[in-house]
Amino acid sequence: MDLLKTVFGIDVSSRKSNVCIMVNGQKVNDYAISNDRVGFNRLLDDLKQVTNPLNGQSRR
Repeated sequence: MDLLKTVFGIDVSSRKSNVCIMVNGQKVNDYAISNDRVGFNRLLDDLKQVTNPLNGQSRR
């Protein structure tokens, strides 16, 4: 099993935060979130996917 190195970069400003997700040095996603419950929940969902990448998938 190969180990994936995942990095979340977050640039925080007063109204929004820019998020960049990199896996093994390659950018896989970037987006902006609002600095409110909706935005933070989106970020939390992405973080959960990294900590549990097989969530919702069957293991074979």
